[in-house]
Amino acid sequence: MITHDKIDEWINEVEERPASAPNIIRYIARRLSDLTNRNEELLNENIALRLGKKVEEYESRIASLEYQLEILKRQVSSGVVAEEMLSSNASAPPTVSLLVYNGLGQVLRVELDSLDLISTNSSFRFSKQIVVEGFVPRLLITSTLEELLFVFDSGRAVTAPVVAIPSAGKDALDWEQAFIQEPRGSEELTTILPIAKMTLAELCIQTSRRGFVKKMGESFFESCVTNLYVGTGTKQKQDKTCSMQLCEKNDLFVMVSKEGRSFTMEANQLPLTIEPAFQIGATDHIVTTFTVSKKPYLLFVTNNGKAVYRDIQWLEQANTFRTQGQLVFSKARRDSGTWIVGAAAVDEKDWGAALTSDGDLRLYRVNDLFENGTLGISEVVDFVIYGSESRN
Repeated sequence: MITHDKIDEWINEVEERPASAPNIIRYIARRLSDLTNRNEELLNENIALRLGKKVEEYESRIASLEYQLEILKRQVSSGVVAEEMLSSNASAPPTVSLLVYNGLGQVLRVELDSLDLISTNSSFRFSKQIVVEGFVPRLLITSTLEELLFVFDSGRAVTAPVVAIPSAGKDALDWEQAFIQEPRGSEELTTILPIAKMTLAELCIQTSRRGFVKKMGESFFESCVTNLYVGTGTKQKQDKTCSMQLCEKNDLFVMVSKEGRSFTMEANQLPLTIEPAFQIGATDHIVTTFTVSKKPYLLFVTNNGKAVYRDIQWLEQANTFRTQGQLVFSKARRDSGTWIVGAAAVDEKDWGAALTSDGDLRLYRVNDLFENGTLGISEVVDFVIYGSESRN
Protein backbone atom coordinates (compact mmCIF):
# COMPACT_ATOMS: atom_id res chain seq x y z
CA MET A 1 0.00 0.00 0.00
CA ILE A 2 1.37 3.43 -0.99
CA THR A 3 1.23 5.87 1.94
CA HIS A 4 2.36 9.45 2.49
CA ASP A 5 5.24 8.16 4.65
CA LYS A 6 6.33 5.87 1.82
CA ILE A 7 6.30 8.74 -0.67
CA ASP A 8 8.37 10.93 1.70
CA GLU A 9 10.83 8.06 2.06
CA TRP A 10 11.23 7.77 -1.71
CA ILE A 11 11.77 11.50 -2.07
CA ASN A 12 14.50 11.44 0.60
CA GLU A 13 16.12 8.42 -1.10
CA VAL A 14 16.24 10.17 -4.50
CA GLU A 15 17.61 13.36 -2.95
CA GLU A 16 20.38 11.48 -1.12
CA ARG A 17 21.11 8.88 -3.83
CA PRO A 18 19.87 10.08 -7.28
CA ALA A 19 21.05 6.82 -8.88
CA SER A 20 18.19 4.96 -7.12
CA ALA A 21 15.50 7.04 -8.89
CA PRO A 22 15.05 4.69 -11.92
CA ASN A 23 14.43 1.68 -9.63
CA ILE A 24 11.88 3.62 -7.58
CA ILE A 25 10.04 4.79 -10.75
CA ARG A 26 9.96 1.24 -12.15
CA TYR A 27 8.45 -0.01 -8.86
CA ILE A 28 5.78 2.70 -8.88
CA ALA A 29 4.98 1.96 -12.55
CA ARG A 30 4.48 -1.76 -11.84
CA ARG A 31 2.28 -0.92 -8.87
CA LEU A 32 0.13 1.46 -10.91
CA SER A 33 -0.18 -1.15 -13.65
CA ASP A 34 -1.39 -3.74 -11.14
CA LEU A 35 -3.92 -1.29 -9.69
CA THR A 36 -5.21 -0.38 -13.17
CA ASN A 37 -5.74 -4.04 -14.08
CA ARG A 38 -7.52 -4.71 -10.80
CA ASN A 39 -9.71 -1.65 -11.29
CA GLU A 40 -10.74 -2.89 -14.74
CA GLU A 41 -11.59 -6.32 -13.30
CA LEU A 42 -13.77 -4.75 -10.62
CA LEU A 43 -15.43 -2.51 -13.20
CA ASN A 44 -16.25 -5.51 -15.41
CA GLU A 45 -17.62 -7.42 -12.40
CA ASN A 46 -19.78 -4.43 -11.47
CA ILE A 47 -21.14 -4.17 -15.02
CA ALA A 48 -21.89 -7.90 -15.04
CA LEU A 49 -23.73 -7.63 -11.74
CA ARG A 50 -25.77 -4.70 -13.00
CA LEU A 51 -26.66 -6.48 -16.21
CA GLY A 52 -27.59 -9.59 -14.28
CA LYS A 53 -29.87 -7.60 -11.99
CA LYS A 54 -31.48 -5.91 -14.98
CA VAL A 55 -32.01 -9.26 -16.68
CA GLU A 56 -33.67 -10.66 -13.55
CA GLU A 57 -35.83 -7.56 -13.30
CA TYR A 58 -36.91 -7.81 -16.94
CA GLU A 59 -37.56 -11.55 -16.61
CA SER A 60 -39.71 -10.88 -13.54
CA ARG A 61 -41.69 -8.18 -15.36
CA ILE A 62 -42.17 -10.41 -18.41
CA ALA A 63 -43.38 -13.28 -16.22
CA SER A 64 -45.81 -10.93 -14.45
CA LEU A 65 -47.19 -9.63 -17.76
CA GLU A 66 -47.58 -13.16 -19.15
CA TYR A 67 -49.45 -14.18 -15.98
CA GLN A 68 -51.79 -11.19 -16.25
CA LEU A 69 -52.34 -11.78 -19.96
CA GLU A 70 -53.25 -15.40 -19.30
CA ILE A 71 -55.93 -14.59 -16.71
CA LEU A 72 -57.32 -11.79 -18.90
CA LYS A 73 -57.54 -14.19 -21.86
CA ARG A 74 -59.39 -16.59 -19.59
CA GLN A 75 -61.92 -13.87 -18.74
CA VAL A 76 -62.41 -12.77 -22.36
CA SER A 77 -62.77 -16.32 -23.68
CA SER A 78 -65.38 -17.12 -21.02
CA GLY A 79 -67.41 -14.10 -22.11
CA VAL A 80 -67.30 -15.17 -25.75
CA VAL A 81 -68.37 -18.73 -24.92
CA ALA A 82 -71.24 -17.47 -22.77
CA GLU A 83 -72.52 -15.19 -25.55
CA GLU A 84 -72.35 -18.01 -28.11
CA MET A 85 -74.24 -20.41 -25.86
CA LEU A 86 -76.91 -17.85 -25.04
CA SER A 87 -77.45 -17.03 -28.74
CA SER A 88 -77.83 -20.74 -29.55
CA ASN A 89 -80.15 -21.38 -26.56
CA ALA A 90 -77.67 -23.95 -25.30
CA SER A 91 -77.39 -24.81 -21.64
CA ALA A 92 -74.54 -22.69 -20.28
CA PRO A 93 -72.11 -24.28 -17.81
CA PRO A 94 -71.77 -22.72 -14.35
CA THR A 95 -69.80 -19.48 -14.65
CA VAL A 96 -70.32 -18.19 -11.12
CA SER A 97 -69.00 -19.60 -7.86
CA LEU A 98 -70.02 -18.90 -4.27
CA LEU A 99 -67.05 -19.22 -1.91
CA VAL A 100 -67.32 -19.71 1.85
CA TYR A 101 -64.02 -19.32 3.71
CA ASN A 102 -62.60 -18.77 7.19
CA GLY A 103 -59.43 -17.64 8.95
CA LEU A 104 -58.02 -21.17 8.99
CA GLY A 105 -57.69 -21.04 5.20
CA GLN A 106 -60.59 -23.45 4.65
CA VAL A 107 -62.54 -22.72 1.45
CA LEU A 108 -65.74 -24.30 0.14
CA ARG A 109 -66.89 -23.56 -3.43
CA VAL A 110 -70.45 -23.96 -4.69
CA GLU A 111 -71.02 -23.68 -8.44
CA LEU A 112 -74.16 -21.67 -9.24
CA ASP A 113 -76.07 -22.41 -12.41
CA SER A 114 -78.66 -20.31 -14.24
CA LEU A 115 -81.54 -21.84 -12.23
CA ASP A 116 -79.86 -20.83 -8.97
CA LEU A 117 -79.53 -17.26 -10.19
CA ILE A 118 -83.14 -16.78 -11.31
CA SER A 119 -84.86 -18.74 -8.54
CA THR A 120 -86.24 -16.92 -5.52
CA ASN A 121 -85.85 -20.02 -3.34
CA SER A 122 -82.27 -21.15 -3.95
CA SER A 123 -80.65 -22.21 -0.70
CA PHE A 124 -77.88 -24.48 0.54
CA ARG A 125 -77.01 -25.74 4.01
CA PHE A 126 -74.06 -26.70 6.18
CA SER A 127 -74.41 -30.15 7.69
CA LYS A 128 -72.40 -29.16 10.78
CA GLN A 129 -71.40 -26.12 12.83
CA ILE A 130 -70.17 -23.27 10.62
CA VAL A 131 -67.93 -21.62 13.25
CA VAL A 132 -64.58 -23.41 13.58
CA GLU A 133 -62.09 -22.42 16.32
CA GLY A 134 -63.90 -19.12 16.73
CA PHE A 135 -63.67 -18.14 13.03
CA VAL A 136 -66.97 -16.94 11.54
CA PRO A 137 -67.12 -17.71 7.79
CA ARG A 138 -67.06 -15.02 5.09
CA LEU A 139 -68.63 -15.09 1.63
CA LEU A 140 -67.40 -14.20 -1.86
CA ILE A 141 -69.23 -14.52 -5.16
CA THR A 142 -67.10 -14.42 -8.28
CA SER A 143 -66.63 -15.77 -11.79
CA THR A 144 -65.59 -19.40 -11.88
CA LEU A 145 -62.80 -18.39 -14.29
CA GLU A 146 -61.36 -15.76 -11.94
CA GLU A 147 -57.90 -15.65 -10.37
CA LEU A 148 -57.87 -15.22 -6.59
CA LEU A 149 -55.45 -13.47 -4.25
CA PHE A 150 -55.51 -15.03 -0.77
CA VAL A 151 -54.33 -12.44 1.79
CA PHE A 152 -53.08 -13.42 5.26
CA ASP A 153 -52.76 -11.17 8.32
CA SER A 154 -48.96 -11.37 8.05
CA GLY A 155 -49.15 -9.55 4.72
CA ARG A 156 -48.26 -12.70 2.80
CA ALA A 157 -50.37 -13.50 -0.26
CA VAL A 158 -51.01 -16.54 -2.48
CA THR A 159 -52.59 -16.68 -5.94
CA ALA A 160 -54.73 -19.49 -7.30
CA PRO A 161 -57.51 -19.88 -9.90
CA VAL A 162 -61.06 -20.46 -8.67
CA VAL A 163 -61.16 -23.81 -10.50
CA ALA A 164 -58.29 -25.04 -8.30
CA ILE A 165 -60.85 -25.23 -5.48
CA PRO A 166 -62.93 -28.43 -5.82
CA SER A 167 -66.67 -27.92 -6.20
CA ALA A 168 -68.66 -28.88 -3.11
CA GLY A 169 -72.14 -30.36 -3.04
CA LYS A 170 -75.07 -28.01 -2.42
CA ASP A 171 -77.02 -30.17 -0.01
CA ALA A 172 -74.64 -30.72 2.90
CA LEU A 173 -71.67 -28.36 3.06
CA ASP A 174 -68.99 -29.60 5.44
CA TRP A 175 -65.67 -28.01 6.43
CA GLU A 176 -64.10 -31.49 6.45
CA GLN A 177 -64.37 -31.43 2.64
CA ALA A 178 -62.90 -27.93 2.29
CA PHE A 179 -59.95 -26.91 0.16
CA ILE A 180 -57.20 -25.49 2.39
CA GLN A 181 -55.02 -22.51 1.49
CA GLU A 182 -52.81 -23.28 4.44
CA PRO A 183 -51.60 -20.49 6.75
CA ARG A 184 -48.01 -20.49 7.99
CA GLY A 185 -47.53 -20.67 11.73
CA SER A 186 -50.07 -18.46 13.49
CA GLU A 187 -51.26 -16.71 10.31
CA GLU A 188 -54.95 -16.13 9.58
CA LEU A 189 -56.59 -15.81 6.18
CA THR A 190 -58.19 -12.35 6.25
CA THR A 191 -59.66 -11.79 2.78
CA ILE A 192 -59.79 -13.08 -0.80
CA LEU A 193 -59.63 -10.69 -3.77
CA PRO A 194 -60.46 -11.54 -7.43
CA ILE A 195 -57.54 -10.09 -9.44
CA ALA A 196 -58.09 -11.18 -13.05
CA LYS A 197 -58.75 -7.57 -14.08
CA MET A 198 -56.13 -5.87 -11.92
CA THR A 199 -54.35 -4.49 -15.00
CA LEU A 200 -57.56 -2.64 -15.91
CA ALA A 201 -57.86 -1.03 -12.47
CA GLU A 202 -56.02 2.14 -11.45
CA LEU A 203 -55.83 1.49 -7.71
CA CYS A 204 -56.09 -1.18 -5.06
CA ILE A 205 -57.31 -0.04 -1.63
CA GLN A 206 -56.31 -2.03 1.46
CA THR A 207 -58.48 -1.54 4.54
CA SER A 208 -58.04 -2.80 8.10
CA ARG A 209 -60.73 -3.75 10.60
CA ARG A 210 -59.87 -0.65 12.68
CA GLY A 211 -60.35 1.74 9.77
CA PHE A 212 -56.79 2.12 8.49
CA VAL A 213 -56.48 2.57 4.72
CA LYS A 214 -53.72 2.53 2.11
CA LYS A 215 -53.96 2.96 -1.66
CA MET A 216 -51.62 1.25 -4.09
CA GLY A 217 -51.14 2.24 -7.70
CA GLU A 218 -51.74 -0.41 -10.35
CA SER A 219 -48.06 -1.07 -11.13
CA PHE A 220 -47.07 -1.21 -7.44
CA PHE A 221 -49.95 -3.57 -6.65
CA GLU A 222 -48.90 -5.80 -9.55
CA SER A 223 -45.42 -6.02 -8.04
CA CYS A 224 -46.99 -6.94 -4.69
CA VAL A 225 -48.90 -9.77 -6.37
CA THR A 226 -45.75 -10.92 -8.16
CA ASN A 227 -43.80 -10.92 -4.89
CA LEU A 228 -46.75 -12.48 -3.02
CA TYR A 229 -46.66 -9.84 -0.30
CA VAL A 230 -49.17 -6.98 0.12
CA GLY A 231 -48.32 -5.90 3.68
CA THR A 232 -50.43 -6.00 6.83
CA GLY A 233 -52.28 -2.75 6.08
CA THR A 234 -52.24 -1.59 9.70
CA LYS A 235 -50.05 -0.08 12.40
CA GLN A 236 -51.81 -1.66 15.38
CA LYS A 237 -50.75 -5.02 16.78
CA GLN A 238 -54.27 -6.43 17.25
CA ASP A 239 -55.57 -5.10 13.91
CA LYS A 240 -55.89 -7.11 10.69
CA THR A 241 -56.68 -6.53 7.02
CA CYS A 242 -60.42 -6.43 6.40
CA SER A 243 -60.55 -6.09 2.62
CA MET A 244 -58.71 -5.38 -0.64
CA GLN A 245 -60.62 -3.40 -3.28
CA LEU A 246 -59.73 -2.77 -6.94
CA CYS A 247 -61.10 0.53 -8.26
CA GLU A 248 -60.64 3.61 -10.43
CA LYS A 249 -59.22 6.89 -9.15
CA ASN A 250 -62.55 8.73 -9.46
CA ASP A 251 -64.63 6.04 -7.76
CA LEU A 252 -66.14 6.78 -4.36
CA PHE A 253 -64.68 4.42 -1.77
CA VAL A 254 -66.96 3.46 1.13
CA MET A 255 -66.19 1.70 4.42
CA VAL A 256 -69.02 0.48 6.67
CA SER A 257 -68.65 -0.55 10.31
CA LYS A 258 -70.53 -3.18 12.28
CA GLU A 259 -72.27 -0.55 14.44
CA GLY A 260 -73.62 1.28 11.39
CA ARG A 261 -71.15 4.04 10.57
CA SER A 262 -69.89 4.73 7.04
CA PHE A 263 -66.90 6.64 5.68
CA THR A 264 -66.89 7.91 2.08
CA MET A 265 -64.06 9.51 0.10
CA GLU A 266 -62.89 9.63 -3.51
CA ALA A 267 -60.39 6.79 -3.95
CA ASN A 268 -57.64 9.03 -5.31
CA GLN A 269 -57.74 11.15 -2.13
CA LEU A 270 -56.88 8.19 0.10
CA PRO A 271 -53.30 8.04 1.48
CA LEU A 272 -50.41 6.13 -0.07
CA THR A 273 -49.19 5.22 3.40
CA ILE A 274 -51.13 3.42 6.12
CA GLU A 275 -53.33 6.01 7.84
CA PRO A 276 -56.40 5.83 10.15
CA ALA A 277 -59.16 7.27 7.97
CA PHE A 278 -62.07 6.42 10.23
CA GLN A 279 -62.64 6.87 13.98
CA ILE A 280 -64.62 3.94 15.31
CA GLY A 281 -65.42 2.83 18.83
CA ALA A 282 -63.50 0.27 20.83
CA THR A 283 -66.21 -2.36 20.27
CA ASP A 284 -66.70 -1.52 16.59
CA HIS A 285 -64.85 -2.64 13.45
CA ILE A 286 -65.10 -2.39 9.65
CA VAL A 287 -67.19 -5.22 8.17
CA THR A 288 -67.15 -4.35 4.48
CA THR A 289 -65.90 -1.92 1.85
CA PHE A 290 -67.12 -1.18 -1.66
CA THR A 291 -66.79 1.37 -4.45
CA VAL A 292 -69.45 3.45 -6.14
CA SER A 293 -69.20 4.24 -9.85
CA LYS A 294 -72.48 3.95 -11.76
CA LYS A 295 -74.74 2.21 -9.25
CA PRO A 296 -77.84 4.24 -8.24
CA TYR A 297 -78.57 2.67 -4.84
CA LEU A 298 -77.01 1.56 -1.58
CA LEU A 299 -78.05 -1.65 0.19
CA PHE A 300 -77.33 -2.31 3.87
CA VAL A 301 -78.18 -5.70 5.40
CA THR A 302 -78.45 -6.19 9.17
CA ASN A 303 -77.95 -9.21 11.42
CA ASN A 304 -81.73 -9.56 11.93
CA GLY A 305 -82.32 -9.83 8.18
CA LYS A 306 -83.48 -6.29 7.39
CA ALA A 307 -82.58 -4.83 3.98
CA VAL A 308 -82.19 -1.05 4.09
CA TYR A 309 -81.66 0.80 0.82
CA ARG A 310 -80.98 4.43 0.04
CA ASP A 311 -80.28 6.56 -3.04
CA ILE A 312 -76.60 7.01 -3.77
CA GLN A 313 -76.97 10.75 -3.04
CA TRP A 314 -77.36 9.84 0.62
CA LEU A 315 -73.60 9.40 0.91
CA GLU A 316 -71.70 12.33 2.42
CA GLN A 317 -68.08 12.58 1.30
CA ALA A 318 -65.57 13.14 4.09
CA ASN A 319 -63.28 16.17 3.76
CA THR A 320 -60.73 14.87 6.23
CA PHE A 321 -59.52 11.70 7.89
CA ARG A 322 -60.29 10.47 11.40
CA THR A 323 -63.97 11.40 11.09
CA GLN A 324 -66.67 9.57 13.04
CA GLY A 325 -68.52 8.82 9.83
CA GLN A 326 -72.13 8.89 8.74
CA LEU A 327 -74.83 6.98 10.66
CA VAL A 328 -76.66 4.28 8.70
CA PHE A 329 -79.33 3.80 11.38
CA SER A 330 -80.25 5.34 14.70
CA LYS A 331 -78.52 4.82 18.03
CA ALA A 332 -81.73 3.28 19.37
CA ARG A 333 -81.60 0.50 16.76
CA ARG A 334 -77.92 -0.09 17.52
CA ASP A 335 -78.64 -0.27 21.26
CA SER A 336 -81.40 -2.79 20.58
CA GLY A 337 -78.83 -5.21 19.13
CA THR A 338 -78.95 -4.36 15.42
CA TRP A 339 -75.71 -4.29 13.46
CA ILE A 340 -74.48 -4.35 9.86
CA VAL A 341 -73.32 -7.61 8.26
CA GLY A 342 -73.04 -6.45 4.63
CA ALA A 343 -73.39 -3.44 2.34
CA ALA A 344 -72.86 -2.57 -1.31
CA ALA A 345 -73.70 -0.22 -4.16
CA VAL A 346 -76.38 -1.96 -6.26
CA ASP A 347 -79.02 -1.79 -8.95
CA GLU A 348 -82.21 -3.84 -9.43
CA LYS A 349 -80.48 -6.46 -11.62
CA ASP A 350 -77.93 -7.46 -8.99
CA TRP A 351 -78.29 -10.36 -6.61
CA GLY A 352 -76.63 -11.48 -3.40
CA ALA A 353 -76.08 -14.26 -0.91
CA ALA A 354 -76.62 -14.45 2.85
CA LEU A 355 -75.25 -16.86 5.45
CA THR A 356 -76.97 -17.45 8.82
CA SER A 357 -75.40 -18.59 12.08
CA ASP A 358 -77.08 -22.01 11.76
CA GLY A 359 -75.49 -22.67 8.35
CA ASP A 360 -78.27 -21.62 5.97
CA LEU A 361 -77.02 -20.11 2.65
CA ARG A 362 -79.59 -18.26 0.52
CA LEU A 363 -79.56 -16.32 -2.73
CA TYR A 364 -81.60 -13.14 -3.29
CA ARG A 365 -82.48 -10.81 -6.14
CA VAL A 366 -81.87 -7.21 -5.13
CA ASN A 367 -85.15 -6.11 -6.70
CA ASP A 368 -87.00 -8.48 -4.35
CA LEU A 369 -85.14 -7.06 -1.35
CA PHE A 370 -86.15 -3.54 -2.39
CA GLU A 371 -89.80 -4.60 -2.48
CA ASN A 372 -89.83 -6.68 0.72
CA GLY A 373 -87.31 -4.84 2.87
CA THR A 374 -86.29 -8.11 4.49
CA LEU A 375 -84.39 -11.33 3.79
CA GLY A 376 -86.97 -13.39 5.67
CA ILE A 377 -84.28 -14.88 7.90
CA SER A 378 -82.53 -13.87 11.12
CA GLU A 379 -79.10 -14.29 12.71
CA VAL A 380 -77.32 -13.32 9.47
CA VAL A 381 -73.52 -13.41 9.80
CA ASP A 382 -72.52 -12.27 6.29
CA PHE A 383 -74.08 -10.87 3.13
CA VAL A 384 -72.40 -10.19 -0.23
CA ILE A 385 -73.48 -8.81 -3.59
CA TYR A 386 -72.68 -10.07 -7.08
CA GLY A 387 -73.56 -7.33 -9.53
CA SER A 388 -73.64 -6.45 -13.20
CA GLU A 389 -70.23 -4.77 -12.92
CA SER A 390 -68.77 -8.02 -11.58
CA ARG A 391 -70.01 -9.86 -14.64
CA ASN A 392 -68.42 -7.51 -17.15
